[in-house]
Amino acid sequence: MGHDANVKSRKSEQRQRLMMIGSLIAISGAFLLVVSLLSPSTLPVKPAPAAVGIADKGAADATKPLRRGEAKISGEAAVVANAKTAKKVESVGSGGEMKIVDDERPQPQSSPKSELEAAASRAFLEARVREIKKTGVIMEADEEALKMTKKLQDATREVLKLRYGDYGSRNYRVELLLEFQPSIPDFAENGKDGSIIIEMAPISLLPCSVYNFMEIARTWKSGAFHRNAGHVLQALARSDVTESMPFQEYDETYPHKKGTVGYAGRPSGPEFYVSIEDNSKNHGPGSQQERNPYEADSIIGTVVKGMEDGTVARVHKMPGREFLPNKNDWVLIRTMRILVPGDGPDGYVEFSKSP
Repeated sequence: MGHDANVKSRKSEQRQRLMMIGSLIAISGAFLLVVSLLSPSTLPVKPAPAAVGIADKGAADATKPLRRGEAKISGEAAVVANAKTAKKVESVGSGGEMKIVDDERPQPQSSPKSELEAAASRAFLEARVREIKKTGVIMEADEEALKMTKKLQDATREVLKLRYGDYGSRNYRVELLLEFQPSIPDFAENGKDGSIIIEMAPISLLPCSVYNFMEIARTWKSGAFHRNAGHVLQALARSDVTESMPFQEYDETYPHKKGTVGYAGRPSGPEFYVSIEDNSKNHGPGSQQERNPYEADSIIGTVVKGMEDGTVARVHKMPGREFLPNKNDWVLIRTMRILVPGDGPDGYVEFSKSP
């Protein structure tokens, strides 16, 4: 009996130890579970109510660069990227409400357009103007047409300055290098070479006409004076510019006086002419048609070299009158050179590339 009692006693002690170890393990597991539930990484976070103009992505990563319309939250403040002005977003009250207040810090200006971007914008506006003109409205009196042509003019000035340089009040020039053929009466005396320099009209007045001619000159392929009329000398122009002007650009302060250069036809161009007499009435507003009292030939510029030294007068000696059927009688335009203000002998240098 004594031996059995000892055995039972040892077994009882083992059971008690096992029960204590089991209790300790259970308590430890429960403690770890409670700790994990109370960890900040798993505690549920009540999202702050969204504020006007705030994107959820902005609050997710305080180091991520802002994109337009997004907010980056840091503590109780955030900055909203906006196209025109930045705003500061502050949380107020215990409920985490947000409000937007002005941020008076200087904001960075948008970067200037590249030449390619400006040209793309201009091309889009030109297409819109052409669409309006196709409807047959009087462009010079229609409100929508006037609005769009003004936008096109502004965009064209921007492209001109980016592509050819901004010289303030000084104008671009284009030189026409001519070749007279043996059919000209004074060929033996004066030879085959000649040149005419045209100063472009101010781009403040006629930017589209100037741009069009500058592009004709820049992409020149071939051409010739082929019409010898009593009032104009008209020329063919072969270049990458194959369409006429998008609208009849004209300014009454720059009329068709003697020596001016204009685009031929209605719609105008790409053929052009030199006025060898005052054509203010012949080619000015309301001329050549009765429907539109405002429409005129578009003007390009004025001859500043070649009128007084006899080159233009020599072109006028082409055999025959009006359109000349024999190409051997034409005065060829071998090339065109764009000239921009510079330190050359006459204050101009040949244009080589975009600034």
